[in-house]
Amino acid sequence: MTHSSLLSDLQHYRVDDNNPLILPFASQQAQQLRQVPFADTCLMLILNGEKQLHQSDTRSFAAGRCLLIPAGTELTFTNQPAADGYLAWVIPLPAEALEDIAPGPVERDYRTFVADDLLLTLLQQWLQLPADFRRQPESLRLRRAEIVRYLQQSGFSATLRSGLLRQWSSRVRRLLATDLSRDWQLAEVCLQLAVSESTLRRKLDDESTRFRDLLSELRLSHGLNLLQVSQQSIQQIADACGYRSASRFSERFRQRFGVAPSELRAQRDMSVTGVKERVSGAQ
Repeated sequence: MTHSSLLSDLQHYRVDDNNPLILPFASQQAQQLRQVPFADTCLMLILNGEKQLHQSDTRSFAAGRCLLIPAGTELTFTNQPAADGYLAWVIPLPAEALEDIAPGPVERDYRTFVADDLLLTLLQQWLQLPADFRRQPESLRLRRAEIVRYLQQSGFSATLRSGLLRQWSSRVRRLLATDLSRDWQLAEVCLQLAVSESTLRRKLDDESTRFRDLLSELRLSHGLNLLQVSQQSIQQIADACGYRSASRFSERFRQRFGVAPSELRAQRDMSVTGVKERVSGAQ
């Protein structure tokens, strides 16, 4: 299969909300999001349309390009659709997937490169696996390890190491993510992590964050992901993210990302209408 046909083939896979490796982001209309946090190091593959990153200037990245985004980054961007929409996949690489990387320099700026046949094949093979197999933790661990090894061999170890710098933040996020609908309190988190409140505050301060900021960011990021990949209502998403009302969730979401949940959901739903799809794992 040629490079262009590999890319085209991946465009027609529908990645559902049960896929543990890939988060899909799709829209039919131009979609602007601000201050989107990437808590973990993430690999982003643009499959259709164009992503425009807005920093001191604007840079555009077309289909077939990848962005390797360091942990702790916030990006403001526009997803610019082609005639048949915009599509990108985000592959989070949490700290536990990076533990075998040798110590060395750390790169805090994103890197960009063209997705080659090896990377596209790794993703295609993952999507062709039966769904039950993909949900097994060991399957996920091995595929992440292959992607990390690919990125290391491509010269991106310094960017990957960014995911190893915020160990305490990562520990807190992993605990909070087990149930974001819960009314988490600092004392309870400290009890489960076997650390005093003063120590955890100091550790998080050393990583330039606070407990409440982590919790709020995690809830809103989870809401953003659910809006993109699930069929849950906005009320259900608000409940899952720990908000007492859909209106409060929508208010906080718009303040953070510059777009209302209902607008984002409408753009996503338009993008899947009439589009040819191949369901991953169904072959």
